[in-house]
Amino acid sequence: MTQYDAGPGDWSDRPWEDPERKPKPQARRRRVILPPWALLAILVALVILVCVSLVLIIRAIRGGGEQELPTPLPTVTAAESLPTATVTLLTPTSAITPTDTVVLPIDTPEPTRPPTDIGPGTLVIVQDTAGAGLNLREQPTVYARIVSNVEEGTVLTVLEGPSEADDYVWWRLRAPDGAEGWGAANWLALTTE
Repeated sequence: MTQYDAGPGDWSDRPWEDPERKPKPQARRRRVILPPWALLAILVALVILVCVSLVLIIRAIRGGGEQELPTPLPTVTAAESLPTATVTLLTPTSAITPTDTVVLPIDTPEPTRPPTDIGPGTLVIVQDTAGAGLNLREQPTVYARIVSNVEEGTVLTVLEGPSEADDYVWWRLRAPDGAEGWGAANWLALTTE
């Protein structure tokens, strides 16, 4: 029986495991050898290629390599350079006579009337709340938090508005105590104060 797993010094029938066998040198690869004139030609071609590409890149950066022609300057002759002017003297043909003084009437301003509509800057009074007062809210909606409750008959200053929400017209109001909030116009009326 032949031994395939021979250790060092053991006999094996595999020729490549023979301890006496010398390794064969591997085949040498053939190198391409160019003559010196061919190497020089390749080097010159590479230098020319690099130079041409650099010139093209620079032209592209500077604006396409188009040569700009100088703009010709207009020439001016001596006759065109000096404008001529004519002067005509005016003589008075008639004497100016003074006229009567015109008196314009001065309009007197009409007395300021109280505004007929609620708007920013107007004063309003709380009414028709059946004694419950008017709730001033943080936002113009019935779902907003109540900031203050103002008693009926209180005069308020309108700050901004109107804003429509929840079937009401809302105005931002300031109470005499400084509380500010949104109140529904259903319970407000203009004051004459």
